[in-house]
Amino acid sequence: MAAVKTSSPAANQLFRLGYLMLLGYLLVLTLWKAYDIRLNAIKEYGMVIHEFDPWFNYRATEYLYFNGWQRFCTWFDYKSWYPLGRPVGTTIYPGLQLTAVFLKNHIFTTKSLNDICCLMPAWFGAVASFFVGMIAYESVYSSELRRKKTIMTSALECGVAAAGIMAIVPAHLMRSIGGGFDNESLALSAMTGTYYFWCRSIRDEKSWPIGILTGIMYFYMVAVWGGYIFVLNMVGCHAGFLVLLGRYSTGVYRSYSLFFCLGTSLAIYTLPVVGWTPLKSLEQMGPLVVFLGYQLIEICEIVKRKKGLNRKQAWALRVGLFLGGGLISALLIYLLAPSGYFGPLSARVRGLLVKHTRTGNPLVDSVAEHQPANKSQYFQYLDNVCYVAPIGILMCLYDFSNASTFMVLYAIVSYYFSSKMVRLIILLGPCMSAAGGIALGRTFSWSVYQFVDVSSRIIVDDAKKKST
Repeated sequence: MAAVKTSSPAANQLFRLGYLMLLGYLLVLTLWKAYDIRLNAIKEYGMVIHEFDPWFNYRATEYLYFNGWQRFCTWFDYKSWYPLGRPVGTTIYPGLQLTAVFLKNHIFTTKSLNDICCLMPAWFGAVASFFVGMIAYESVYSSELRRKKTIMTSALECGVAAAGIMAIVPAHLMRSIGGGFDNESLALSAMTGTYYFWCRSIRDEKSWPIGILTGIMYFYMVAVWGGYIFVLNMVGCHAGFLVLLGRYSTGVYRSYSLFFCLGTSLAIYTLPVVGWTPLKSLEQMGPLVVFLGYQLIEICEIVKRKKGLNRKQAWALRVGLFLGGGLISALLIYLLAPSGYFGPLSARVRGLLVKHTRTGNPLVDSVAEHQPANKSQYFQYLDNVCYVAPIGILMCLYDFSNASTFMVLYAIVSYYFSSKMVRLIILLGPCMSAAGGIALGRTFSWSVYQFVDVSSRIIVDDAKKKST
């Protein structure tokens, strides 16, 4: 009788509530520790900005704070690249400086600009950990939602575990230490935020308005770091991959169109360093082609629905429309290419495709972190996550959804590029953390729910015995 009382529906609900509160507490503790461990350098040496690039970024932030945006855009810094000087306004990604000045003017008005710049990497390190947790949560939740499971899924445990791994993984930690006021310290937060909102916007047919947040977060990513090209191509590659998997839908179309149009438009019209490169650079042509292809596919779907076309007629329409689009594109390329409209691949991108010492740019070829990664470096920056993350990727393959396919594709692409250039292990860190969190979270969830399921069966069995 005692077992039945402790396993009553009310007791189960109380257990679930306590369990959810425990997970919430662990998430808050994780984010706090993610922030706290990044302050070790500040606790030891004080509010000091270290390394060369962070000092330049701080100088640029001071100039923006005291002189305003208009003068910043036309600022020629004669102390940089001495004796040549540098036109900062047209060669810098200003998101780092704009964020620091915004925090100084509107949130932390009593703190000094130096202190804000020292603390920002730690703040955004915690934010990136949260977004990685949300990516893991979405990957699992969308899969289990497709199988119509209850709210007590393993997604929450996976999210907390992924955030915990991201908080301490060296690939992220090395770029988000207090005092390291560099672009990457904010870029990982913007990148993981873009990925999460993208995955969330394609959960189902009603989620597409979240594509607006994806576009805004992507614009912030563009403003912060030149690595935005990887983010753009990652989302574009996934959108194209969904078509090949037969998972195209009007919701996915609307989400990707919002992301591409909003993010690209904001970047073109507000960031001098970007300009019209999204429509000219070969590195960004892929996502543009996917965007145009999505428009043609949606036109075909609209015509198919209105005219009630059968499968054969629909495919004939698609082939004809894409052939016409291909001919028009080929004509435009033929007319524009001789005029130099399309920009060449940058030296760093060429370094991903050819041996790092043969890009043709001595500056790129001479940098050690542009060398290919080896096994020891993966374990140096990812540690034991190297063993756990592949299990999480296999779990994503087992439970297929739009978000889980993104995880698999993200793992493949980021591993390939990190193997070509060791500094790009930073891009692999969020993916491995999310995958590791999925593996640990699902294992822990399965272990805990064994006790809950056993209790439920005891109640049912006892009730059947009494009725007989």
